[in-house]
Amino acid sequence: MRRLQNLPENAFLRKPVGWALPNVGLARRTSSGPCPSYALTAFVLLLVVISSTVASAQGIDRIRRLSGTESGKILQISPLTVTISKGGVENKVPVEEIRTIDFGGEPEDLRPARLTASAGRYQDALEHFEKIDRDGIEREAILQDLDYWKMVCHVQLALSGQGNLNRAAEEATSFLSKNRRSYHVPETIELLGRALMAMNNGEAARIQFAKLEKAKSPYYTARSAILTGISWQQQDNHPSAIKEFERALVASQENQTAQTQQLEATLQMAVSLSATGSVADATDSVKAIIAKTDAANVKLLARAYNALGDCYVQSNNSKAARNAFLHVDVLFSSEKNEHARALYELSRLWGNLGQEARAKDARERLQKDYPTSRWAKK
Repeated sequence: MRRLQNLPENAFLRKPVGWALPNVGLARRTSSGPCPSYALTAFVLLLVVISSTVASAQGIDRIRRLSGTESGKILQISPLTVTISKGGVENKVPVEEIRTIDFGGEPEDLRPARLTASAGRYQDALEHFEKIDRDGIEREAILQDLDYWKMVCHVQLALSGQGNLNRAAEEATSFLSKNRRSYHVPETIELLGRALMAMNNGEAARIQFAKLEKAKSPYYTARSAILTGISWQQQDNHPSAIKEFERALVASQENQTAQTQQLEATLQMAVSLSATGSVADATDSVKAIIAKTDAANVKLLARAYNALGDCYVQSNNSKAARNAFLHVDVLFSSEKNEHARALYELSRLWGNLGQEARAKDARERLQKDYPTSRWAKK
């Protein structure tokens, strides 16, 4: 782990090998060639795609869970469980434990397109999805999967300020009305709620998030509470937000899958505590989250560094806040919504620090890369 020069208060910050953040300058890759870990990752992904293609051609369904993979024949799909049979033995897999499903007989381009979307490269993924011939697909579950991932790309691009939020929300609503038995229903509800939040309609968003709790699952109880709390945060109602995050933390203790929500609930709690005056405790909490978060969890790390920036803003430490937001700008820009937010904050902080040229650069990149983002409109 490298340290930021002359910035001991940020010594806990984590950076991938081959990057550095000297003082306030922008980081660059230090090696002259491809990072070996990147090449290895690409090779592993290639093997995954090849094995998935072979399985698909053989008509084998594969459920990729949070841990491990189950292969066989999918018998039934619902918004809460997917039933798969192997050797005459049936197993119901809870939806919250499923990452993705590779369906037997699906187009060979569908799996790599999913991987591209999962990596946050939504525009690239859309180009792959658009090339897939719907007319050649007979299985309803595959058609649902194709429509879902295209919708995900449109909504995520809109959330980051690279698309139309109204059209994205309409597409999510349409998917829900046409695919009531899809295992993608819970994730689509969350995406629709997030789109409504981005349109400053917190009340409508909370109506969507409340639907998740009807699943009677500790995971979805925690997820519903976290999202509801974030909606209150956006409206500066931090006491109501804190109550929701507390509820999420209680629910997250009930089983192993629900425990995956603990870090985000703790992180969002810290944001609201900081806003209500408990800055020191909130800062320590966010630092602890960063220290224990896996480097591959880019989404959570981007949120955490933005949250850390919030804490430093609240404590009037502009330099430390700048450094926290710089991490998102330099290292986690693949998380588009968080990156747009970081650029907005940097455009203000650079100005406060007398760096007008850098402030202008941040504003221009925000307007250019995320023109319809709520951060670009502030």
